[in-house]
Amino acid sequence: MSAGMEAAVFLAALAFVWPFLGAVVVAALPAPHSREVAIWMAALGCVLSVIVFTFPSVGGGASGWDDDPVQRAGRVMLAFGLLLMVLENGIQPDRLLRSLPHVCTALAGLACVAPEPAVGLGILELALAWGVFVFTRPAGQAKTGWGLIRTGSVGTVLVLSGLLLPQGSVVSGLMMACGLVILTGLAPFGQFWRDENDSFLFLPFAGASILLAMRLRGHGGMAFEMALVAAGFVSVWLTACAGRSRDRQRLFRTFPSALALMAVGVEADVAALLFLCGWCLAGGNRSGRGWAVNVLACFPPGAPFVGCLLLLSVMTDWSWSVAVLTVCGILAAVLRAVPDREAARLFWPEDTAGRVACSVLTVMGFLVPLAMMLGAF
Repeated sequence: MSAGMEAAVFLAALAFVWPFLGAVVVAALPAPHSREVAIWMAALGCVLSVIVFTFPSVGGGASGWDDDPVQRAGRVMLAFGLLLMVLENGIQPDRLLRSLPHVCTALAGLACVAPEPAVGLGILELALAWGVFVFTRPAGQAKTGWGLIRTGSVGTVLVLSGLLLPQGSVVSGLMMACGLVILTGLAPFGQFWRDENDSFLFLPFAGASILLAMRLRGHGGMAFEMALVAAGFVSVWLTACAGRSRDRQRLFRTFPSALALMAVGVEADVAALLFLCGWCLAGGNRSGRGWAVNVLACFPPGAPFVGCLLLLSVMTDWSWSVAVLTVCGILAAVLRAVPDREAARLFWPEDTAGRVACSVLTVMGFLVPLAMMLGAF
């Protein structure tokens, strides 16, 4: 093995270990100094993930460390999602809670590169169990913890059951699709976070579920793909119909996840990556802010807007009627969600986290089509 290849392998390994190291360091420091160090650790993790994307560790025949470019770019989005979470949140007095985003992002990244999807699902279940343990340590939270672990475990069991059935069968595809929809937290099927800190766990958790869905498509077959499109379609229209209800914000923050699952179903993986970018950088508790509303609503020039164009271009070949109804659903959701917030007209946020997110989203929106033309995807 050449020196360059050894360096690439070392950096790839370091990229996966780094969030765990960040969790240990952040948990060990006194609370007043933890946030600044957490920002530096998360930023260095972003740099490592970009290096791994640019310089894969091994050749194209690898199945674990170095899979396709979409998966590597997806792990970059998970890393930037961690940076945004750290930037947005203040000093946390609880050591385990402030280390939770680092641990969950690390486990999500490992789940995406597991040699078998079943192993990846097991790692996600481990992340869920750890998150529930951290959330439910205060007295009186056992019932909430049971609800979280039950919902996530149902999704995991459904996907694993589908993997045990014959490849390409209708039952297998439907079971796997239903399980992934629950794991992604897609409204109204699996919306299982309620508290402000829940995004520490579920942002990387749902992002990894979308990346795993791409790897499971070969086993699920046509039924799997159609079920993902149907679930995403229902969620888009539910968001449109509930645009001014009290649950509008809770539903709207899963909007890019719904479109991402539809993109996976029609094999538009690059579009799914762009929606994942929007989910990691604007989803969760950021969905009520003006700039985040623009991102989630797929306004130009952000990555989700480009993802919409790619998705609809592929969907017209898949089904014209579904493509037209999807366009109507997207427009209805946007029109009902955006006008009631004057702050939604703001494109450049005042906070540091928002500026980082908008910059990354805009760069992704411009670079991905260019990379596609150059054959990177």
